[in-house]
Amino acid sequence: MIQIYRYAQTAAAWAAKAGAVCALLAGVVTCADIAIRNLGGQGILGTVDITQLFIMATAFLTIPYGFLADSHVAVEIGVERLPFRLQALCKAVAALLGTLLMLAIGWYGIGQFQTVTLMGDRSQTIGLPMVWYWYPLLTGAFFAALMAFVVVLRHAVAALTGRDPVAAEGR
Repeated sequence: MIQIYRYAQTAAAWAAKAGAVCALLAGVVTCADIAIRNLGGQGILGTVDITQLFIMATAFLTIPYGFLADSHVAVEIGVERLPFRLQALCKAVAALLGTLLMLAIGWYGIGQFQTVTLMGDRSQTIGLPMVWYWYPLLTGAFFAALMAFVVVLRHAVAALTGRDPVAAEGR
């Protein structure tokens, strides 16, 4: 279990770093466009299209890391006082719901991806193929579902054995 979790953490960390680079690029394009406009230029054609693409990639490449780092917003007011095994079971159920949500986003995204591909839709300003916006969404959604399922396994093992298999690694 520890080895699987390590591989998952490495993969999710790399995806999150790629997402951070996309966020940085979105900021650079936006700042460059503002600077050019302030200097009397016309700005960068397609700034909104490019920025939206980078932000989509940022969001969906960082979600998997959020699952593994347990950094999503959670309400633990009733769970924190439960015995360890019951807490682990609640966390496993929550991660399973996250897995199902990300699978649903990916599954319904495939239909939209196919529609956009069939219609040949393009962005309004510079004509980027709209299918490009769906690549990070689909990749991130299914990868996040996989990472959330790894979290399900972690907490299910903890619920069954009474100890966190990943936390045991640090001892």
